[in-house]
Amino acid sequence: MAVDIVEHAEVTDDLRDALLDAAARVVARQGYDGTKLLDIVNEAGFSTGAVYGRFRSKGELLREALMTRSIPSSRSVPPEHTKVADLVTSLAMRTDGELSGGEALLLETFVTARRQPDVSSALAAAGRQWHRAVSPLVEEAKQDGTIDPSVDPGAVLFLVRVLRLGLLVHRGSGLPSPEPEGWHALMQRIVESFGDPHPEDGPAEAAGVSRENRTASTRRPAQDSQHKTA
Repeated sequence: MAVDIVEHAEVTDDLRDALLDAAARVVARQGYDGTKLLDIVNEAGFSTGAVYGRFRSKGELLREALMTRSIPSSRSVPPEHTKVADLVTSLAMRTDGELSGGEALLLETFVTARRQPDVSSALAAAGRQWHRAVSPLVEEAKQDGTIDPSVDPGAVLFLVRVLRLGLLVHRGSGLPSPEPEGWHALMQRIVESFGDPHPEDGPAEAAGVSRENRTASTRRPAQDSQHKTA
């Protein structure tokens, strides 16, 4: 069943919002399964009656907290990111350090989605919105050669999201990271590999020349010189 992740934002209820904020903070610290209702009401400074006046169960409160406090942050594009390469480098450069509350909550949301279909549906909906948000960057990258026409833009965006999630898992584990210089150099090579090796020619289809023909044409001078030498 599809979940509308923005529906609750239209209703103003300060007490409800405070409970959701408190639940989000507790889940970020203790995890979804480790959160008790008493933890939430203590965090919010309310009684359990306040919870049951607005939610049918602790599970409903926790799921809504995940869907409204975590997922919206994963579908937006920061204004300073003007290219797909900016997204990759900004997400991939931080390999150590403790997770922020928001990052911990986002990671817990992905883990919870494995067992909660409504959370999984909300993540899928947020993913579609995020793809729509970054699509202008992808189209611009295809025009300026940052992404080669032969590279699947969807695969590039999937890599961006997997990098982000993987690094959240890594940082949350506390395991050691590689040397920054080597990691940054590798990320730079990966970003460069998205690009068109012949950006001055534009898309091969527009030029009426196949990539195979362009490759063959670059080989002929070297082959001809070898024949002349022989």
